Amino acid sequence: MRMRIMKVLSVAASAAALALLCLTGGVGTEAAASPTASAGLAPPVAALTMPAGFQPAAASFTSPARGVVLGGSGCTISRPCRAQLAVTADGGTHWSLLGAPRAWLPNGRSNLPQVSRVLFANRADGWLYDQYTSGHIWATRNGGATWREITLPADIETMAASAHAVYAVAGNALYRSPLGSDDWARVNARTPFGPMTGSVLTVAGNSAWFASSTYLWVTTDGAHWARYALRSPGKAYGVPYRLAGIAAANRNDVAFLWGAAQGMYRTPMTVQISVNGGRSEERAPGTPPAEGDIAAFAVTPGRLGVISIAVVTPGLDNIYRSATLGKTWTTYGIPGTSGGALLGSLQFMSPTAGCFVAGDPALGILGHLMWTGNAGRTWHAVRF
Repeated sequence: MRMRIMKVLSVAASAAALALLCLTGGVGTEAAASPTASAGLAPPVAALTMPAGFQPAAASFTSPARGVVLGGSGCTISRPCRAQLAVTADGGTHWSLLGAPRAWLPNGRSNLPQVSRVLFANRADGWLYDQYTSGHIWATRNGGATWREITLPADIETMAASAHAVYAVAGNALYRSPLGSDDWARVNARTPFGPMTGSVLTVAGNSAWFASSTYLWVTTDGAHWARYALRSPGKAYGVPYRLAGIAAANRNDVAFLWGAAQGMYRTPMTVQISVNGGRSEERAPGTPPAEGDIAAFAVTPGRLGVISIAVVTPGLDNIYRSATLGKTWTTYGIPGTSGGALLGSLQFMSPTAGCFVAGDPALGILGHLMWTGNAGRTWHAVRF
């Protein structure tokens, strides 16, 4: 099933290209290449400077140094806020703007094109979408110089980029496109077990995991998939556990987060660990605190070291952290989040470097990009 590309949007191609080239080390051979040889990047001109008061809403880093942040400036709850993209090539010390499509951060005005999530696979391939409320994806293959609007057949729940492909979960179905193209197709709509369905997705290298609370689908090459049964932890106070997240350190070491939401910001949670890529899993010996609604889940890459859970509470939001494979947990209260600020984009780019975004400027909640250089023992806000 092939998806239809709707239109191409030109967005300050020359300025966006230079902003990308300046901040991604595009000098020497790459900078001197022709536009065709450099993935369509335009000749360098004056870079786009950061606006005053820029606030993040979501982030995507491809390394500890290189990342793109979706946000806006001058946002209020009553005033639509144009989506802006900030890029860094030095871990957040310096920032500049990339070109962005004509879209807005969500604030309830459904008549405007809206984006709330950003994903980049490398310096060229990136995507913007509005989680849960739209089947539209804005895609760039040249680092923001131009954007294409693509339509999938249902609301997009999440996206992730592996080494050679990008995946999107839309309407409990999984779609895939090779990097460098907009050739979207549903993944294995027909299998001996019936269609692949689920809502939870993660990737590591060229491997991908796609799951419901019952079955897990796994690929190590993007082409061949295996199905394994997931063992639910059962119930907590009469409420069934549901699969809330998957996080992979590598193709073998994978963690599964289960939650049994009770309401009123209370969610008993348990973590399961797999060391064989998901073929089987064992329950962690300890449990995270039960306070809060689950917002995000991540592990450090390379080997299964630190496990982190972001939760929203009526007071300070928290990061629950385990460096003992779930045996013991510590709590980090996120400053400035009193009242249940939104959390998202939790990720680790190395065994020590990680980030998440707290707040939502479009809803009048001050946005911060939080950063750690010690695997989540401490965090600090990044300045733009």
